[in-house]
Amino acid sequence: MSFLRKFFNFVDLTRKVILNLFFILALLFIAITFLVSDVKEDLSAVITFAPKKINETTNSNLSFFERETYELNLFEIISAIETAGTEEEVKILFMDLTYLDISFTGILEIGKAIESFKSQGKKVIAYSDFYDKKNYLLASYADSILLNQNGLVLLDGFSSQKPFIKQLLEKLNIGVSTFVSGKYKSALDTFTRDNLSEEDRLQTSSYLSEVWDSWKEIITKNRSKISDLKIDNYINNLGKLTEKFDGDTAKLAKSEGLIDTLIVRTNLNDYLSSLVEEKIISFKDNLALLNNENSSDNKFAVLVASGEIIDGEYAEGAISSENFSKTLNKIDKDKSIKGLFLRVNSPGGSGFASEIIRQRLELLNKKIPIVISMGDIAASGGYWISMNQNTIIANPFTLTGSIGVWAALPNFKDSFENVGILFDKVSTNELNFSLLEPPNDNLSSFMQSYVDGSYNKFIKLVSKNRQLTIDNTEKIAQGRIWSGKSALQNNLVDSLGVFQDGIKILEEKSGISDFKIKYISTSPGIIDDLFASFNSFLNSTYSLFGFIESIDIQRLVSKKKIETNLICLVCPELR
Repeated sequence: MSFLRKFFNFVDLTRKVILNLFFILALLFIAITFLVSDVKEDLSAVITFAPKKINETTNSNLSFFERETYELNLFEIISAIETAGTEEEVKILFMDLTYLDISFTGILEIGKAIESFKSQGKKVIAYSDFYDKKNYLLASYADSILLNQNGLVLLDGFSSQKPFIKQLLEKLNIGVSTFVSGKYKSALDTFTRDNLSEEDRLQTSSYLSEVWDSWKEIITKNRSKISDLKIDNYINNLGKLTEKFDGDTAKLAKSEGLIDTLIVRTNLNDYLSSLVEEKIISFKDNLALLNNENSSDNKFAVLVASGEIIDGEYAEGAISSENFSKTLNKIDKDKSIKGLFLRVNSPGGSGFASEIIRQRLELLNKKIPIVISMGDIAASGGYWISMNQNTIIANPFTLTGSIGVWAALPNFKDSFENVGILFDKVSTNELNFSLLEPPNDNLSSFMQSYVDGSYNKFIKLVSKNRQLTIDNTEKIAQGRIWSGKSALQNNLVDSLGVFQDGIKILEEKSGISDFKIKYISTSPGIIDDLFASFNSFLNSTYSLFGFIESIDIQRLVSKKKIETNLICLVCPELR
């Protein structure tokens, strides 16, 4: 399986290289075409913005297909909207939010940019065929909200569902030995329980209620005609209200003050043309004009750490300790960089990898100011890498904390025996690292002590870096998940804010007001990635025959090392 996976990874990477080459050639052709043209298109009076899946990383070397999927970069959008507010030609920003796919943190940041745009006397109009709690939250920042006359506003609050597979494991005769520090650290309950523990139910109810209250607070602030009671009434009585309007959900939404205007999608252009006489051009067409770089030699680096934290080299969609440390080394060597804005969006992962990254950030923080900006989730290992003596900002939709540690050892002894596969062994000692038998007392004692030791180190680091007593840290730790607002109350973060606030903090800490933003990619160069994949493919081919010659089930199921886990498996993506 490993051989086939590496082979197909190599084939896929080769395909990406070829497609990227074609993409680069196409860009060169387009660039040359524009260079030979004497006509420069001006900014339009109405800029239309129709985002789909927004790229919220700072990685620039997306493949051809990824460029099609991620149409726009979050930080480019923020900059462009704020710049458009200062351009006299631009009068209106029109947003079609029908296919919006973005985090709540991203919504708050675009919302802040919209507020800046509106402060210049400009108008913002939002439209969608259908509104849910995400795109409606962004739409609430607009002066006017439009809905398709056959559309719907479905605001369903926040919820969290957790699967429990204890009975499944029992039926499959698979055993799981668990080792946990922190009474709220419920990641392993899925293997050992049939329902939520009292502690897990308490913490989940608490952070979901706080996030929901934050959502309603923003809506009622942006839409003064709506109260939080009206929102709750709309959701809790949607069935009866829909019956009252004979199933016309669009008219219901207008009657409740959730939207301002009903419209047919095909009439949108005529609607916008009636507002201004000037031309209407898409946001993407104006992006280059709206992102004029500052010529300053001083730079603030913007870096995104997104995904699970893992050991070793680069892996797409993860924060790998070695690759991320190399990226920080590059920032360290660039003398023009005067500060770092680091977005952390991670549920955590490897405890060992988290500590490597934390140590490297600690060294960098001695040279330049660092602002940690938490995304929708920065929990467990995500908090571990954030907690050096730098400035930490979260937002009302952040889930953080989860200061706890766990480890698990599955064993398949009974499962194999059930299908007629038996094992026998000879050992020189009593420390049995095997997934083919349950751990003995010696190993169990070691594992629990190891987990407890990692937890105690976590507590001490939080106490030191957040200037808390051990007792106070213990009270807010225990693996408990906190919302951004509660994290602020518990001194786990310094303030609530988003990208724009983080940059202002860097200005204050560095004393630099004339700067430009430099986006830092964690992805290796495409050629380096190709050679790494090719080398891995050759190595797997070389070892394939030895693997076939002596297939050893023990090798297939055992791990090379015991790992403590700083990952919040129960931290949901807010939906």
